Amino acid sequence: MARNYYCLVAGLPDLIMEHRKLAFSSVAFRELLQEDIHPQDNNLVSLFFLPFDHNNILSRLYDEKPVFDNHGNYTAEEVEEVTDKKSFEVAENLTMPAYIITFLEDYFGDDEQPSRVSAERTLTKSYYKYLQKSGNQFMNEYVRNELTLRNVLTALNGRKYDMDVSDDIIGEGDIEHALKKSRARDFGLANDIDNLESIIHLHETPNLLDREMKLDLMRWHSLDEATFFNYFSIEKVLAFIVKVFIVERWISLDEERGKELFKRLITDLENSYEFSEEFILSHGTKK
Repeated sequence: MARNYYCLVAGLPDLIMEHRKLAFSSVAFRELLQEDIHPQDNNLVSLFFLPFDHNNILSRLYDEKPVFDNHGNYTAEEVEEVTDKKSFEVAENLTMPAYIITFLEDYFGDDEQPSRVSAERTLTKSYYKYLQKSGNQFMNEYVRNELTLRNVLTALNGRKYDMDVSDDIIGEGDIEHALKKSRARDFGLANDIDNLESIIHLHETPNLLDREMKLDLMRWHSLDEATFFNYFSIEKVLAFIVKVFIVERWISLDEERGKELFKRLITDLENSYEFSEEFILSHGTKK
């Protein structure tokens, strides 16, 4: 049975409000959740922070002056342990996901190490496969939407710059095959991918910031659709985390646009408790 977090979800607007600014980071929110939600749900939360662990690991392996990002699940000491060949070989009870351990075993075991681009590609592909094993319906839908968007954009970039991007497209199904091989404007996938024409149109937008903003708004809308009937469950919290990531990214890229997205986040949260009559009759009004 799904667990509901009534007080936590209902209090999200208050948690992030401080003079109409982002009062906390996704890192602080993760720390708060560790105290307030079930350990199994915390495991789902940690999945969204794993790409930061990828970056920390790759930074240690490839950069002369690595910079540690505290968004990751693992401490600087833990990352240092697994990225040093000698300490990795004798380490016991490592808690990192199996796909990261396998990546490191291959990295240290190969006579010739892969380029950073190739290493990042390997981790990314393994990451999405790992997410698909979570057993959570929202996570599966999130992965499907994100991979579709990423793969279409990758294929469009390959076509635009006349590059072979087959290795960068994640997945082995019919859609992925068409994205790799088809020369049709819509890859012959107009009936298979929702919003495909919109994605193609956005890719043609000359202003890069405008394009990125509209793509993130598309992601935002997908999150809203995926959690439309999830009022107080962990899925609502997970979608909120992804939205905070988007806001944080835009505040670092373009402060004004970041503020616009932050206001949208507040508005969405404040309006999310205008429940349908059916929900009120079934569950009662919000306390």
